[in-house]
Amino acid sequence: MARYDDFKVYKVFVKDMQQLNHLKKFRETLPVRHLNELTGIENYYDIAIDPANQQKLEEHLNYFEMDYRITIPDLQKVIEDSLPRTRSSGMEWTQYHMLDDIYDFVDNLTQSHASIITPYTIGYSYENRPIKAIKISHKPNNKAIFIDSQIHGIEWITSAVSTCFFNKLLNSQDNTLRHMLMNYDWIYVPVVNPDGFVYTHTVERLWRKNRRPTGFSNSSGICYDIDLYRNFGYEWGAGSSWNFHEPCDHWYGGAKPDTEPEVLALQAFIKSFPDDYIEMYIPLHSYGNFVLLPYGHTIDYFPPNYKQMERIGKGFADAARVKYGTDFKYGATGVLNHSGFVSGSAKDWVYAMKNVSYCGSIEMRDHGEYGFFLPPNQIVEVCAEVTDGLIGMLKAAEKENLFERNSASGVSASLRMTVMMVFCFTTILDLLLAIKKITRNEKHFSFSPPQNL
Repeated sequence: MARYDDFKVYKVFVKDMQQLNHLKKFRETLPVRHLNELTGIENYYDIAIDPANQQKLEEHLNYFEMDYRITIPDLQKVIEDSLPRTRSSGMEWTQYHMLDDIYDFVDNLTQSHASIITPYTIGYSYENRPIKAIKISHKPNNKAIFIDSQIHGIEWITSAVSTCFFNKLLNSQDNTLRHMLMNYDWIYVPVVNPDGFVYTHTVERLWRKNRRPTGFSNSSGICYDIDLYRNFGYEWGAGSSWNFHEPCDHWYGGAKPDTEPEVLALQAFIKSFPDDYIEMYIPLHSYGNFVLLPYGHTIDYFPPNYKQMERIGKGFADAARVKYGTDFKYGATGVLNHSGFVSGSAKDWVYAMKNVSYCGSIEMRDHGEYGFFLPPNQIVEVCAEVTDGLIGMLKAAEKENLFERNSASGVSASLRMTVMMVFCFTTILDLLLAIKKITRNEKHFSFSPPQNL
């Protein structure tokens, strides 16, 4: 397992483009590890660096007048504090869990609630691990809410919270959660990226992507993996952010879209459900405390029902704040990234290609005090505030009539197709009637060829 003894994590504030460009060039002379994507100005970025180069980094930061502070003085200690201690006999949320634990939990849910849960293996990863999913349905004709997690290996809190939430949903006697369970179908993919997730437990805690070789190499050797959340084929590469096209970078989106087995499996699974069935798509991520809406690749235009999605995102933020005061910002990814664009995301693909009425990624705690290495003693709190947020989000969606597909803000693909067919049929009928009228009265028309040609 890679070690990070005495590595420090610095939080750096970038105020303008000049500073951003300098920060991007730091890796040319320093072995910095960027923990989040350099997307734009007026933003904070987290950088890890080894003890031998910390003074030089600070000299660079001071020279370019970048504000910074140290958030993690010893990265290895934080990593070790969050490692799973033992293979548990059952699922609990005082520690993080490995893939086998999570899959056992999903299998046990299926067995315990066999009458309402349908299990799936939606595909296999590059290294041939199954990608498991379940659908929960109490009654026919429910609309569905789709949640997935762990598309990035490094984001352990996402599968911890998603398992915690579904345990509550299925076993709680709370009236609100019972209403949510009974009146909506729930589709759940706990680990979209099993290879990357296993790799973070066995080799490299800081790993983000999947494990397919890119075909490229650098001074460190073969470059592996694609950022799955940059590989979806809607506006792929459009307005792409820093290092999207660099095969050895953490945020490499692939040589072309829709190439990775994990991406293709998730797409095929989503496509397998009828149009107008899935009404909300909520992928869980970390970190930053955001509800990120379409689109990520532009701020020149927004989805037709963007204001509606904003109000639903606000429902999440307002409810999630109550217990612990955690503030979530909500809005389009392109807006909240301060002009740094992200393309190839799952939420944008689902919204555009499957016509799901609400799509919004939830970026959970925190703002970078721990970042991807959130201590396990925060799992229960994060689960509680995300559960409250989802309750608030669903109430806001119900208030917006999101699940009524004849609403003005959520016209379905099938309805649009029906309207188009009616329009075309009416146009053809009018044309046929006009031809019939012309034919009936053709004796009134005469054609004389032009003379003197």
